[in-house]
Amino acid sequence: MRLPSKKQWAQIFKVLTKKEKTAFFAFLGIFLASLASLLVVFYTNGTEIKPGIGGKYTEGMVGSPRFINPLYAQGSDVDRSLVEVIFSGLMKYDGSGNIVPDLAKNLDVKEDGKVYEVYLKENLLWHDGKPLTADDAIFTLKTIQNSDYKSPLRGNYLGVEIEKIDENGIRFKLKFPYAGFLERLTFKILPKHIWENISPQNFLLTNYNLRPIGSGPYKFRDLKQDSSNKITSMDFTRFGESHIAQIVFRFFDAKKQLVEAAKHGEIDGFSVDNPE
Repeated sequence: MRLPSKKQWAQIFKVLTKKEKTAFFAFLGIFLASLASLLVVFYTNGTEIKPGIGGKYTEGMVGSPRFINPLYAQGSDVDRSLVEVIFSGLMKYDGSGNIVPDLAKNLDVKEDGKVYEVYLKENLLWHDGKPLTADDAIFTLKTIQNSDYKSPLRGNYLGVEIEKIDENGIRFKLKFPYAGFLERLTFKILPKHIWENISPQNFLLTNYNLRPIGSGPYKFRDLKQDSSNKITSMDFTRFGESHIAQIVFRFFDAKKQLVEAAKHGEIDGFSVDNPE
């Protein structure tokens, strides 16, 4: 099919009445608008939008960190939030609430659900550059199970045996099959080389609870305190492939102070611990 030439188009417009020209341009406008809409749809559906890399994000919280330690963080929203960005587990929850691998590369369930074998990804590191191996996961779980450490997580792992397969392999043995055990593998792992020589009596007193070393997406950088030694902010830098380069957490005594800081643009977002 051949389209009319420029000269032929000119002849067509000469024979059209004013009303017909108006109708023609109206239909032409509708056609062009529809075409533009289709192009937008095709572009949107065919383009993957990824967040930019870099920048700084400041989050406000009501409360103050005490135990940025996965064995004891359950009692505070502030501690739990910080543990999530600093530490990693064998498995984790994704944005849709599904349990997916974190440090784990492979997971095999055997003997009708009574044995779980987990293999770590290769070349894992702690924030201080030390290798992360099966020994760290085994140390963490055995510490949780040891009643001397008084971890609130202990009840979740009673009767669970753990043994080393190799440098990256861990075997969990259950007395009975338990469909929910996959969730238990989301426990955050402590670095054995940091914690193994700290006694149960000093586990809650050590400075590592406020200057933690983990393997998660963000690495502790610095903290600021006021004249009464209360922590006012903590600074973390990206470790690995996280999109935001720097996260700062600022801590407030009351919800009112947090809201005022948000109104004045001092923070980018906030969460609340015990708003009463």
